[in-house]
Amino acid sequence: MKIKSIVFLFFLATIVFTGCDNKTKITEDVVVKQKASKTQVQQAPAFNLTTVTNKPIQIIANKSGWKFKGFENKIILLDFFGTWCPPCKAEIPHLSDIRSKMKGDFEIIGLEIGTRQGTATPHNELVDFIKKFNIKYPITTKADNTKLYHAVKELNPNGSIPFMILFNKKGEYVTHYVGMVPQEMMQSDINKALGK
Repeated sequence: MKIKSIVFLFFLATIVFTGCDNKTKITEDVVVKQKASKTQVQQAPAFNLTTVTNKPIQIIANKSGWKFKGFENKIILLDFFGTWCPPCKAEIPHLSDIRSKMKGDFEIIGLEIGTRQGTATPHNELVDFIKKFNIKYPITTKADNTKLYHAVKELNPNGSIPFMILFNKKGEYVTHYVGMVPQEMMQSDINKALGK
């Protein structure tokens, strides 16, 4: 009985601290290859994202900082997730709580990466997922999610999810997280980005 408990705790710790591996092969038709720095890109590519409600979100990455059109003067957390990933699901209430506490200073952009098999998640399944988890922040889907995921792959070479990147109000890289992260740690990083 004691061995079963130890094995179960080891398995649970592995899931919590490593996140879900995405077996999807990301193609080499990338828009950006980061060689100089993890926080800068060599060109200024634009990523044209589309929310589940068909609202466009454009992200422009350049050396002076990333620009999130429609989300100016906000701290941004990019959250790459899969609807099939248990740690991603477990992270949602914490992200929602932080967002509600931060009011207008902070926004999360959820980037859904598709199914475990590498296909697109059906639209109705994604809408049901958003309703089930009461997600109030924008969730994007479509091809540019993969391009953006690939553009920042040096921060997450194994492709694990959840994978999140935090930017300050100027669009400058602050930090990133791979796997589940305690809410207090994220809140502390956000407060530092706000200068608190």
